[in-house]
Parts: sequence; structure tokens; C-alpha cells
Amino acid sequence: MGYRWGGEVSGLSVAQPVLGREWRNLLAVFLVLLLTGCGAASRMGDLFSDDSTPQQGTPPVQNTKIALLLPLSAPGETQNIARALQQAAELALKDVGGSNLIVKDTGGTPETARIAAQSALDEGAGIILGPLLSTEVQAVSPVARSRNVNVIAFSSVSSVASQGTFLMSFLPDEEVSNVVRYAAAKGYRNISLLYPASQYGTAIEQALGRAALSEGSTITGAQSYAREPAAVTQPAASIAASLSGQGSALLLPEGGQMLRTVSGALEGNGINPRTTKILGTGLWDDGLTRSTPIALGGWYAGVAPEMVQAFEQKYVASYGTRPPRIASLAYDAVAFAVNLQKTGDVSEVGIANPTGFQGSNGLFRFRENGLIERGLAILQMGPGGPDVIQPAPTHF
Repeated sequence: MGYRWGGEVSGLSVAQPVLGREWRNLLAVFLVLLLTGCGAASRMGDLFSDDSTPQQGTPPVQNTKIALLLPLSAPGETQNIARALQQAAELALKDVGGSNLIVKDTGGTPETARIAAQSALDEGAGIILGPLLSTEVQAVSPVARSRNVNVIAFSSVSSVASQGTFLMSFLPDEEVSNVVRYAAAKGYRNISLLYPASQYGTAIEQALGRAALSEGSTITGAQSYAREPAAVTQPAASIAASLSGQGSALLLPEGGQMLRTVSGALEGNGINPRTTKILGTGLWDDGLTRSTPIALGGWYAGVAPEMVQAFEQKYVASYGTRPPRIASLAYDAVAFAVNLQKTGDVSEVGIANPTGFQGSNGLFRFRENGLIERGLAILQMGPGGPDVIQPAPTHF
């Protein structure tokens, strides 16, 4: 997959500029292919005018090399995720027909990440994809900035984004703002929050505060819990007492087995999806969620299942294993970077094109502050998995 002028795969060009009616026609063709199974194995805004007037920024750089920085030798699961990101990046490179990547191992530490970035820059990198960990991104950003090179990282910690450092991530702010907006439109303006005591949980709490203020909703209660079964009981009882009945919603930013534990604790306090609208986040994109009672009928913002499945099928066909969801970010980042490379503009202006781009996870664009904005669908969880109840936007 690539931009319209950068190669076509399975009837859809990925990471391509959005081009109005013509693009929407291509998307319609793609969806038909997905539904019929014909050649579609490849599988978080305001309206604005499409202004192509040149802007001030870094001069275009021709034939710049692309560097990929990942913690390939880091311990534990981090290494497995890094390998999947690398494989997805290589898959994208094959699809879009770009040149070889400069791959560097960041090792999982700030110092080795800094050294890896310096090495890639010395080899001629004109744009850096990665690293993965927030501490690595903080170490790499000033090194790249000193050489006037932009970074597109995979961290989901919003605070590491900055001018010249963009995040190709599934950010909590995007997911929360979308589902809170949808809930408010459906009459659910009193929202409680039961969340894990973690960096992710704190990000969700802050995002909910901003989203509630924006939509005129009220946060009626918030309780955190340590991520262990015995620590959920009391916070669940406290949050149950804050729910006020009609028009009430409860946001549960949890997934997997811990969501099942939370579900049991809430049910023990009389909370169920028949009396309270349950909201979730991208952590619900997990096979266990569909069999977790509290989540059934719940809403969350995310990527349409057909697009998720299409990328997974393509990855499995090449590597024989199912990828972690985050792997798709590397695929889109490489397709995006190759497209910029072919246009000769890897500047901040080129990266932050307000029109947006279409990737394997749908519509996205970068803001000047480095954060990503995604066109997300609203999904409803059912026993067979999530269903789209509000399609993702086709343009910003």
C-alpha cells in the first residue's frame, strides 16, 4: 500500500492524501472488496478548506533515507513488540516499493536510543520512525532536532510529542473524546470513571476531564485501583454508589482478564449494562472483551473491524503469526514516510498536511504540536465482537 502515486495494493492506496469524491469512491471499492473477500487481504476534527498554498518550513529534501529505531534487544515483551513493528515496516516497504530502511536497535534505554539516532543520522537519515518507548523518544528528539530531522514515534505518551516529534499512536485523548461526544449526543452526560492506577489510567482521567468540559458533560465520580484482583472490590463499590441511574455512563479503560475482574466486582454491586451505559477505550480491542458481561452493549471509539482484520490477514500471510495491534502503526508510518520521500518533502509542513491521509487504520493527520488526529468509528461490543454503530468520517 502507498500513496495514490506511490503504488497500489488490493485496490486501496494506503497513507494517501484525501482527495475528495475520487478518494471516497476508492474507499467504497475497498469496502466492497473487503465484504466480498476479493483481493483485500491487506488489512482517534473540524472541517477545513483544502489550502495548498506553500507555507514556511524546512526546505524539501530529495531522496532522504528513512530510519527505523526500535528496542529490538530490549527484555521481555518489549522485544516481541519491536520485532512485530519491524516486520510490519518491512511489509509496508515491500508494498509501496520504497528503498531499504536504516534499522537501528535502541535497546530500550534512553542512552542507547540516543546513540542509535546519531548513527542513523550519520548514515543520511532524513526522517526517523520510532522509537517505541517514551523515554527513548525524549532522548532521540533533541538529537534529531539538532540536525533538522523530524521524528514519527510510536509512543502513546502524549507529553513526548512536540514540534518536529510526531506520534503515530492510538492516543487516549482521541478515543475518550470520540466516545464521550457520541455518548453525550445519545443523552449520556453523567459519566463516572473506574480506572487503573497507572500512567495510562492517569492519561484517561485527564482526557475525560477535557472531553467532559468540551461536551458539557459531568464527571460524577472517579476511582482508581491497583491492577490486581483483590484491589478492585472497594473502588468498584465506591464508583457504583456514584452512578445516578438514567443518563449515567461508566467509563472502563481496561481490557483482558483485568476487565473481567472489574466486571465481576461491578456486578457484585448491582451494576450491569442493562442499567448503566458502559464505555470503553482501545483496550477493549481484545478477544476476551466480547465474552465479558459488563462490556456487552458497551461503546468505544476505534478502527472498524474490517480494517483491523485486513491488516492482520496480510501480516499473517507473510509471517504466519497474528500481529499485535500496534504493529499496524509501523506499517502506516513507513507507507507515509515513503510517500513523503517520493514527494521530496519530509518537512514539518509536509508531515502536518491538514488534508489528512488514509492508512490501514483509517483516516489520520498530524497536528503541529506532534499529536495525531484519527477519524475513528464508534463501535458497540457484542458476543461476536465489535460492530460499527457510527462510521468513521471520510474527511476532517
